[in-house]
Amino acid sequence: MEIPQELKTHLQIERDQWDVPHLVCIKCRKRFFSVRDATLHLYHIHDVKAAQKFTS
Repeated sequence: MEIPQELKTHLQIERDQWDVPHLVCIKCRKRFFSVRDATLHLYHIHDVKAAQKFTS
């Protein structure tokens, strides 16, 4: 799982106790399994315009 360069200031990768990677929103600490879900969250909840091109 890789974070797009434009979104590295908004997302980070963390592993849970079973070593499963998750994308985590830095602003609200919400966890996601996919880049698409994380970018939809950033665009609609935190109004991050750079995330719009990754939502499709």
